[in-house]
Amino acid sequence: MESRTAALGWLENERPNVLACIREANGLALHDLVIRLAAAMAPFLRQAGPWDQAVGLHRTAAQAARHTGDQRALAGALTELGVVRRFMAAYPEATEALNEAVTQYEAVGDRRGKADALNQVGIVWYLTADNDAGARAQTEALALYRELGDRHGQANSLADLGMVRRQTSRFDASVEAQSEALSIYRELGDRYGEANSLRDLGIVHCLMGEYVLATQRQREAFDIYKELDDRVHQAYALNELGVVQRLTGDLDGARQAHTQALEHYTDLGDRFGRANSIRHLGVLDRLSGDAPRAIRVLEEALEAYRDLGSRGGEAASLSELGVARGLVGEQDGAVEAFQQSLEILRELGDRCGEAEVLNHWGTLLRTSGDPAAGRGCFEEALNLARDIRCPLEEARALEGIGRCDWTVDGPARAEGPLREAVTVYRQLGVSASVYDIERLLVSQAG
Repeated sequence: MESRTAALGWLENERPNVLACIREANGLALHDLVIRLAAAMAPFLRQAGPWDQAVGLHRTAAQAARHTGDQRALAGALTELGVVRRFMAAYPEATEALNEAVTQYEAVGDRRGKADALNQVGIVWYLTADNDAGARAQTEALALYRELGDRHGQANSLADLGMVRRQTSRFDASVEAQSEALSIYRELGDRYGEANSLRDLGIVHCLMGEYVLATQRQREAFDIYKELDDRVHQAYALNELGVVQRLTGDLDGARQAHTQALEHYTDLGDRFGRANSIRHLGVLDRLSGDAPRAIRVLEEALEAYRDLGSRGGEAASLSELGVARGLVGEQDGAVEAFQQSLEILRELGDRCGEAEVLNHWGTLLRTSGDPAAGRGCFEEALNLARDIRCPLEEARALEGIGRCDWTVDGPARAEGPLREAVTVYRQLGVSASVYDIERLLVSQAG
């Protein structure tokens, strides 16, 4: 084949014939052939799908391995089955398959296979926000890969450990692990791994308020995914790029990015990615002034996350629902959403998300006539944001404190925190917030 694209095109054309051969071989009890053909098709089906077809194939391969008593082949088929079930957001089934794969690899003393399965189950734990289990699995996998001198395996575990660290707001540790992974991927010429690390670094830089760098990383990742013809991960990069565009005031660009990602996810049947896009579009509806539509869209996202068992997604949707409900006067519903979101985020250890909810809640209290209580929420958010170096939430908390002080004690006391907020917002490039506060200060100055 002249290129990866040509090879993918050939295999896509020959897919029905290859699958027909596997069905025929299975009917003739040619178990070894079934196992090898399924293993050969696995990387292609991971990327190209459809994943329900891949599930059937790997189940057939696992049955064939059980017939022959080949534990290593069984472990390989179970690992592939677990990966595809993860793609389909069938997390309990993915965990079951991957844990059995770990056991089978242990039984035959295959340390590399065990490390691979641990790495994959660690990703499932990350997606279901069991961060302690995720970190344990990736750390164990990383130790095995280092014993084996497996550089690619080390990169994979470091990258996934970086994601766990990011999810628990340990941003410096996340950047350290992800940057080491990126260096190894580039050393090995692994473009796919390089793109994944770039994308996750972009997410961390966004959380740290480094929006220019975040945009650069997401665009670099998207270009590589496009080169590799990987539509699933193009969509993930588009969603993250849309977040940065929203935070920097480009709402039209953000909507375009999230809508394009949603189309990809819908075509591919990626339910988790689709829920993410819907949630982001709901936030844009709220920012565009259509709170009733935002509520409808965010409730759809919330239902999807709950069906998938995604606690992090559930918390993020509840946080935004609280804001939207407050805008339409549903204060009790808003408070309930904030309480539920905080409970989940504290359970997950997501302190950046916790600070965001506290800022939202503080705004609700301030605008509904209780600035003293609102100030308490903002102070708590400020302490969290400074502790984990999350500058956007720091600025929001400072602004909230200043606005509460303005209402209770007058402009003189409010000026200090408001000017601090302006400084942080200006560093972040969030010009709309700078303008709003400066207009308030100027109005007082006459």
